[in-house]
Amino acid sequence: MKTWIALLLSLITTSCSVLAQVSAQTYFDQAGKEFVKVDKMQALRTLDEGLRNHPDDPKLLKLAEELIKEDEKQQQEQQKKQEQEQKEDQQQKDKQEQQKEQEQQQEQKEQEQKEQQQKEQQEQKQEEAGPGEQKEETGEPKPGTIAPQDAIRMLEALERSEKSVQEKVRAKRRPASRRTIEKDW
Repeated sequence: MKTWIALLLSLITTSCSVLAQVSAQTYFDQAGKEFVKVDKMQALRTLDEGLRNHPDDPKLLKLAEELIKEDEKQQQEQQKKQEQEQKEDQQQKDKQEQQKEQEQQQEQKEQEQKEQQQKEQQEQKQEEAGPGEQKEETGEPKPGTIAPQDAIRMLEALERSEKSVQEKVRAKRRPASRRTIEKDW
């Protein structure tokens, strides 16, 4: 009778360990299927449950480690992609601002050239008028010219706009503050 009890206990112990391995294998298989179906979160949950029931199972531990590494790798790739997109956006904005600056400078040069031409034409007219003829000095600008106070106002407005553009460029060149991303496992 004692041998039967000992044999029965031995059989129960062996069957329990076999059931535990089958159960661990079941968790492993289920997590693998979920991972292949691209449901990583469910695969991690299944692995977590399997590790709670079988904390020392090497297959479950290895699969969990691989899933976590894969997840970290994807997060790093995503971060790199976002950083690259931000750099490209910043470069595009910088190019647009440079184009705007160049356009403003070009307009300013054209305005200065027009003023210079008008000034030269006015000087030619004054030279052609001769010393005996009276020149217009009523204080009002001649048709086609700009009054000096208006020209000064325009130049000051251009200078203010140039300063604001320069401030924007400096602000964008400052390093951006980095955000830490919390991992949600």
